[in-house]
Amino acid sequence: MSKRIKYSEAALVYAKIMSHHGNAPFDDTDAQQFWHELDDRVNPQDALAAVEQYYGSHPGTDWMRSGDVNIITKRMRAARIPEQAQIGRLMDQAGISSDQALAYRRRLIREAEQGTPVQEAHALAVEAVHRQAIEAPKPPKPRPKLHRFAGHGQVQIGAMSIEDTLGGAA
Repeated sequence: MSKRIKYSEAALVYAKIMSHHGNAPFDDTDAQQFWHELDDRVNPQDALAAVEQYYGSHPGTDWMRSGDVNIITKRMRAARIPEQAQIGRLMDQAGISSDQALAYRRRLIREAEQGTPVQEAHALAVEAVHRQAIEAPKPPKPRPKLHRFAGHGQVQIGAMSIEDTLGGAA
């Protein structure tokens, strides 16, 4: 479930970076390259917050690049992930079995990384785990035995004489 940032959203982030350098001219080719270099997990809200964070702690002469956005947003996502002890408590609360644990953890972490509040991420993960239960395949229906008939479809092959089968040409 990748939430790839759209070009228009990446261009807005790029323009915000340009504004920190005396409204440097916007170059579409550079904006395209900036967009292509962004990590697939970067979302627009995190990218804009990363620009604010970067320029809040760097001198105005340093230029933020797509790699800086990737690093800062990765740290943001990691900070949102609940501690292992909290994940364990949430799993116990919901009665998640050991067979369901991996799917639950993956969904919870993915949702939390994207900024979904932990309780909402928990609810989505529990729902996904229960929806993901796979039923055993049903056995195939027995196929009726097919008999091939010769002639006018009235007699099974081998039950007629050769003369009847060939139509008297034998």
